[in-house]
Amino acid sequence: MDHTDHIGFRMRYFNQCMKRLVEKKNRAREETYGMSMTDGWILRYLNEHDGEEVLQKNIETDLHIKKSALTQQLNEMEAHGLIRRSISEHDSRYKCISRTEKAMEIHQQIMDEIEEHERLMRKGIDEKDLAVFSQVLDQMIQNISGEPEPVRKKK
Repeated sequence: MDHTDHIGFRMRYFNQCMKRLVEKKNRAREETYGMSMTDGWILRYLNEHDGEEVLQKNIETDLHIKKSALTQQLNEMEAHGLIRRSISEHDSRYKCISRTEKAMEIHQQIMDEIEEHERLMRKGIDEKDLAVFSQVLDQMIQNISGEPEPVRKKK
């Protein structure tokens, strides 16, 4: 079997192609807005918890970021106008983290980019084939991760 027939080789190459595509967009976003990839993860988390009181501890725990690193990250995000801190309504000892209007606009741009990437990857592929591919990919992830449940949430 030629090495290019190996699934691992092709997955690695796919990953490299995807990484280049995403990094190009990330560099442009960082130059334009001073926003890192970790900033993007935090903004996505805040978007997913919109309307909820989000404390720094929630972000630390759910995104697996050390307290000191997250504090520095949030300070930078606040300086760039991406988040704001306010006192918790339930406990004045804690500060809540929320997105600014600027962050919401950037988040929408990121979501548009993700949709663009999805369209590009799915181009010319039948929906039935994509469904089979997703099942096979889920099984491969379970096989190598040792996780009993799929990573992807069932709809």
